[in-house]
Formats: sequence, structure tokens, C-alpha cells
Amino acid sequence: MAYERYHISTKTWPNQASPVPKFVITRADNCINCGKCERSCIFGVHKRSEQDPRKMADPVNALCKNCFMCIQECPQRALTMMPGTDYRELGRGVWTSLRVSTIWGESETGKIPVLGAGYRGMFAGPGYDGMWTDMSEIVRPTRDGIHGREFISTSVDIGSKPSALEFGKDGGLQTHVPQIIEIQVPIVMDSTRLRGLTSKMLAGWSNAARNLDTLMFAAPAVVSEEIHGAQINHFVPVYPDGTDVRTILVPNGVRMAELQYTPSWREDAKRFKSMYPHTLLAMRVRSGKGVEKQVLDMAKAKIEVAHIDFDDEGMELDSHAPRHAKDSLRAVHKTLVSKSVRDQITIIAAGGIAAAEHIPKTLICGADVVAMERALLVAIECRNCVTCSMGSCPASLISVQPDWIEGRVTNLVGAWRDQLLEVLGAMGIREVRRLRGELGRAIFYDDVETEAFSDIGGGDDNG
Repeated sequence: MAYERYHISTKTWPNQASPVPKFVITRADNCINCGKCERSCIFGVHKRSEQDPRKMADPVNALCKNCFMCIQECPQRALTMMPGTDYRELGRGVWTSLRVSTIWGESETGKIPVLGAGYRGMFAGPGYDGMWTDMSEIVRPTRDGIHGREFISTSVDIGSKPSALEFGKDGGLQTHVPQIIEIQVPIVMDSTRLRGLTSKMLAGWSNAARNLDTLMFAAPAVVSEEIHGAQINHFVPVYPDGTDVRTILVPNGVRMAELQYTPSWREDAKRFKSMYPHTLLAMRVRSGKGVEKQVLDMAKAKIEVAHIDFDDEGMELDSHAPRHAKDSLRAVHKTLVSKSVRDQITIIAAGGIAAAEHIPKTLICGADVVAMERALLVAIECRNCVTCSMGSCPASLISVQPDWIEGRVTNLVGAWRDQLLEVLGAMGIREVRRLRGELGRAIFYDDVETEAFSDIGGGDDNG
């Protein structure tokens, strides 16, 4: 088979739901229809009415980029710009209005978003906002990620890797090399914790997983026979809590299956391995206090994959004082490294992945792969409503077609991969595998704050 450089083909898949404008422009009655606003706007917000060219049509607010040129050029001061009410109500938590709208744009075009001149956000904040990545190589012109002369690989291996290879006197390999699944992006898709799914969504996501050469996690009971047969190599069945392993029938062609971490996990894993010795076993564990020891025990028990769940905000699930994923994953990674078993298990981190920048940050903290969950729905214009109901869905998700879903998710992964390539190029790293656990490539605000102010005491000694 000839070598072929990995590439994600993207094309425009326009939004289908009514646009949610970030800014709303209103035209007052004192407008004289001079057309200066139309001539000053390069985004097409202002046009003349098709019914009566003597008058200006209502502004197309969804196209506004907040440049204020029309406001400045209007001789009558007839235009007023206000933040969009519906836009401000989009999302919640880490799924901010900006992140939701950014995912919509990435899913539509497959391109890296351009948000304006310069960074206007916070330099520190909760979760991943308190983590800064190293961009020390950004001045080197050959390392621009996407268009540079140096090839950058984003493929990762899922499974247990031997720590060393032994060869006999005849040169033959004596070390047993376990089964490995190679995917071309450090991203998998997981539908098991999402609500309101339809067969069309599952079909679209499964097709996208096949095209992207990655994996799709789903409950066996909700996957139709058509998807089951067509996407078998990219399908990972996730068996729910309480499943009797003896009743599991893994279809031929499935390369990996997933069980839940329960008190009987050792017996379940041993029984599964005896039934399906050539199928990788993933164990899903809820993050929380003691997750480091749980993953360590799994590695020692020859479990190939640990799938660690966090909530939608990226916080631990089972803890009275939950840590963010960046802190929890660092603890897991350091524990495995200290016991010299890090390469014996693959870590998939799920929950709170709401932006392209979260992928390299999650990998730096110790994960091998990230799982897309909520982003799969946002890509198809989900507004992350508090009261989710398909019957009253403003985006009409129940009616969207599989090919449109496939294209939108492919575009999103393509845009996120391009941004990952930019980060790797700026760091001078030529393969994403090297990014895992490279804590020296990041600065953590909490650590810097502690280091800077830990020696500063109160005023008790000064009276």
C-alpha cells in the first residue's frame, strides 16, 4: 500500500437553523435612505430593498462583525447597535456563547476561525483558561503547522505498548507486541452520555468517524443494523453498568469494546479477555477522589484503555471537592509514570472539551486521546438549552439528515485538527504523541500564583 498523507477534506455545509446574531442593528425612522451604510459595510449587512430600491432593507444582523463602520458613516445617526439577546442566552458554563457560535462557524466552513485583531479575553480563569501553552518556536517560518515544509503527524495509538523490545540471537523479535489501534487524530466520538439522539444523528456521526479514521462509541442497543454493518471497524460498543459479561456478543470486526468500572471489574475483565482475546478492552471510570489508584490498578491488570469521564464543565464527578480535568489528569499521569506503567494503558479523557485549544491542553496534562461529546450536538446547531425537548427544539435537530451531520462534524474535526497543527508547529513538535504529559510545555496559573506569593505572610508580626 502506497504512503498517503492524511488529509481531512472539508466543504461548506451551511447552517440550517435560524441564525443567532451576535449584534442587532436597528434603523430609526430618521433614516434618509442615502445608502452610505451599504457602501461602508463589506460584510453585506445593509442592502436596498428588493421591493422598493429607494428604501433600505432591514439589516441582516447575522452578518454583522461589529466593525461600527455603518454607525460612523451614517449622517443621520439613524443606526443603533446592541448585543443580541438570543446570542447572550446561548450556552452555559464553559459552553459560552462565543464557543457555541465558534463551533457553528467551524462546522459550517471547516476553517480556523478568525475572531478579530488580538486576544481580548482573560489571561487567567477557571479550568483550561488558567493554563498557558508554550509557543517558543512560533518565530520559525518552517513550522507553521498546516503549510510548513515539515510534516506533522496527529496520529495516535490506542492500546498497551511494550516498554522495550527483545530480539533473539537470530534477530527475531521475542517480545509479544499486543494489538494496537491507530487513529489519525487524537479525537474519538462518544454518544453514550448524550440525550435526545436519533438514528440519523448516529448514522451521520458514524459516517464521519469512518471518513476521519477514528472511533465512534455508542450503546449497542441504539445502533441500527445498517450502521452496525457499515461502520463495524470504527464502532466501539459501550456496555452499560450491570451487563453480564457472559451474555455479551461482540460482532466480528469490532476492534475494541468498553465495560463499566464496577466492584467486579477484575472478574469482568478476565472473563471478557478469555472470551475475546483479540479485542481491546476499555474500562470506563468516573473521575473523582482516588481515580489515580483506579487507573493504576487497571494498568497492572492489563486493561488496555482507561476512559475517564468528567462532567460537561470538565470537573470530576465523584468528589466532594472536585478537581478540574487538567489537575485530575496530571495526577493520573504522574502516578502511572512513577510506577513505570504509563505506556501500558491508553487514557481517553471525556467531558468539557468545548474548543480546539482544549485538545492540546488535555494531552499535555496526560491524556492520549480526547472524546467529543457535547460538541457533536453543538456542531449540528444544538443551542445547549437548559430544557431540552425535541418537540420544541429551535434548531429542529430531529429533522436534520445524516449527510449534513456527517459533513458538519467532519468540518469541525478538520478545523480543530488544523488548530492542533498550529500549536504543534509553534512548539516545534512534529508528532502529537510527544505532546502527551509534556507538562514543561505549559504554565499553570495556580502553580505560578502559589510560587510567587507563598512566601508572603500577613501583618501579624508587624503589630
